[in-house]
Amino acid sequence: MADFNPQERVKKMVNAIKAEANEKAEQIKDMAAQQFRIEKNKLLNQQKERIIEEYKKKIESYTIEKRIQRSSKINQSRLSKMQARFELIQRLKEEVRQKMTKLIQDQSVYKELLKNLIIQGMIKLLEPRIELTCLEQDVQLIRTILQECQEEFSIIIKRETTKDFKTTLSINQSQYLTEKQGKPILGGVVLSCANNRIVCSNTLDDRLELSLQEFLPDIRNGLFKK
Repeated sequence: MADFNPQERVKKMVNAIKAEANEKAEQIKDMAAQQFRIEKNKLLNQQKERIIEEYKKKIESYTIEKRIQRSSKINQSRLSKMQARFELIQRLKEEVRQKMTKLIQDQSVYKELLKNLIIQGMIKLLEPRIELTCLEQDVQLIRTILQECQEEFSIIIKRETTKDFKTTLSINQSQYLTEKQGKPILGGVVLSCANNRIVCSNTLDDRLELSLQEFLPDIRNGLFKK
């Protein structure tokens, strides 16, 4: 009992408590530091992902905008080319129209042309009675070729089919050709039958339009080589 020292025992107990407290405090500090690092890394990663996503959206938006601009330029270029082609073809059409106007001033040339247009229409319709509508000033000229047209038509049918077929032509004098799309009709005829239920337009204007459509690919290739 003489060796027992209460103060020494208390001191040891206090030191042990302090040591344990210090150890716990270090553990808490380590855990707090580790948790801080985790939260910091988490926050940094979130910020990094947000920034990356923002830049992705910006890049995507920029790319789309550039594509739209490029597409717009291409479309504008195409429209400009199409407009230029259209205007050039219209000028070409007008030049042909003017040349045709001069050509038909020769009555012998126009007379032969009318005869061919009428016979072509007769072959297309193949009807026993056909009415012709023409320009008022062409009535007298067409009268002089009616019989010739009927005879040549019958000869062609006989030759091609070995059958006899005749068509009687008449001139519509209650209505004449005047204009189309605001322009005076150059000439030619419109053939009709069955009370106008069947019509074949062989005006020079319509034939010009048909020829233009038929040769349009060749005209484009000739005028607009790539």
